Order: sequence, then structure tokens, then C-alpha cells
Amino acid sequence: MVHPAGESAAPRLVSTLLGHAHVGMALVCLGSLLRFSVRPARLLIHSDGSLTGADLERLAAGLGEPALVPRREADEHMQELLAARPAARAFRAANPLAAKLLDATLLAPGEELTFCDADVLFLRPFSRLFELPGGAGALFMTDPQNAYSVRSWHLLREPRLRLAAHVNSGIVTFRKSCLDLDLLEWFLQQPQYRFAPVWVEQTCWALLGLPAACHLVDPAAVAIPLPGQEEADSRRVALHFVSPVRALLEPYARAAGLTGAADRPSAAAPAAAALAAAEPEDVATRPARRLTAAALATTELRRRLRRLGA
Repeated sequence: MVHPAGESAAPRLVSTLLGHAHVGMALVCLGSLLRFSVRPARLLIHSDGSLTGADLERLAAGLGEPALVPRREADEHMQELLAARPAARAFRAANPLAAKLLDATLLAPGEELTFCDADVLFLRPFSRLFELPGGAGALFMTDPQNAYSVRSWHLLREPRLRLAAHVNSGIVTFRKSCLDLDLLEWFLQQPQYRFAPVWVEQTCWALLGLPAACHLVDPAAVAIPLPGQEEADSRRVALHFVSPVRALLEPYARAAGLTGAADRPSAAAPAAAALAAAEPEDVATRPARRLTAAALATTELRRRLRRLGA
């Protein structure tokens, strides 16, 4: 495949966080990343400590022998790097997703982190997805809601709580010089900002992203799938199968010819082979806006109405 202008043939290192329970999913999704990225990619897996020897053999065979950061090795490095950050250390010990924010960034070689969750399925050839736009220090997926661990009234009361709106950390490119550990330590010291533990890591990225002039990936290219939108979603570059829609992964992968089952990668089907030969799509971005208290209140109201209607 010919590389479009601006794409380097040098492999891009893409980090991910993975545990035993999601190895099958990772083989399908990360395998699709390797298949469809115009720029060659290689993977760096941060283990959550649960990967077995058999898991590592499967990953090596299915994903081109990715590099690995064992949890024990990461613990040793992070103990030193976070020695003066007790709140960050406590967050890392308590929240498995902290490794996406802290380990992946601080242990990333070079000046930038490129990260992709193991539940992002790529559907067609793409280029420029992980490239930082000019002047930007961070790039994230677009979330359809503001999925953060703070409340709308917190934004009114605390001037330091400045977040980029609609950040989703399924895909991240981040300039390491923009990692403000002092800001993170302050935020993680505030228990009132953790009403939803699963969103604390994503909130931290939004907090770091605004001063980094972050951009968001065009949701027309990369999005979270929704039931009933299969036809529109099938034309996207990638889909992020977050937990509430995880059951949709296997049908989408099967329809795209990428796998026979969500836990068994298969040989390239004709549909996948045809897609791999298609012209790559350049993925556009746009600058993120600052999240306002009013916008977050709207998100809170919509969530409450969905719960009442369930």
C-alpha cells in the first residue's frame, strides 16, 4: 500500500492496557488496527497483572509479538516516579484504569504517547488518526456525552476545574510535556470529584487536555456504536465498544469479515480483504471546547431521564 503524503513508513508504537479477560477481544480489535493502519504499527501492552503465559503466546502469535510491560515491572518504575505523589499512587492502587493515564504516559518512550483501547474495532484502512494537529498537545476520541466524575456545580465553584468537553479516552495521542502531575495530584486529592470511579481517568484526561489545546477525532470517522445505527456505523473508520454496547462487537466484527467469533480471530475473509485494499480514509479532527456547567448539567439531566425511562 502506498503511504499518503505526511505518513511515515516508520512503525508507530501504540500502547494499550490489557488483562486476561479481554485477550480474545484484543486479538480481534488490535488485530484490526494492525491490519488497517496505513502507517505500520507495533503494539506495547501494559499488563494489568492477570495475563497468563498462554495469553502471552496467543498475543504474540496474533499481534506480531507485541512488546510487554509486566505489572510487576511497572510497579517498580511507578513507585519511583510517583514517590512524591501520594494521591496519584493511591489512585493507581485503587483504580485499574489509572494505568492508562499514569503508566502508559510516564513509561512511554519518546515524546508522545499513542494509546488505543483493546475494544476499538477498525473497519477500513485509515491514515493520520493518531497524528497531533498543529499546535495541539493532545488528541482524543469524541464522546457523545460528557462522561466525567464531577458534577456541574463543581465547575461553578472551583476555577481550577477546567475540562475539555466530550473527551473519550478510547484513543489518545498525548505530548508527554503536557502531563501536569501537580494538577493531577491536586485533582486526585479531592474525593468529591469521584462520584463515578469508572470516569475518573477520563476526567483527568479532560483536565489535562484543555490547557494542551486538545483536539477531538471527528465522530463521523470514529464513534461509539448505537443499536439501530448499524448502516451508518458500518461506514466509519472505527467503533469503540464500551461496556454498555460490548455485546455488539461480535456482530460488527462478523459482518466486516474480521472474525468468526469475538474470542477467535480468523483468517482474512473476502470482505476484510476487499476493505484492506480500499483507499485509506484521512481522519479529521476539530478543536475541543471548554466544558461549561450548563453543558454538564444537560448531560446530567439526560442521564437521569434515561434512568427514569428504563
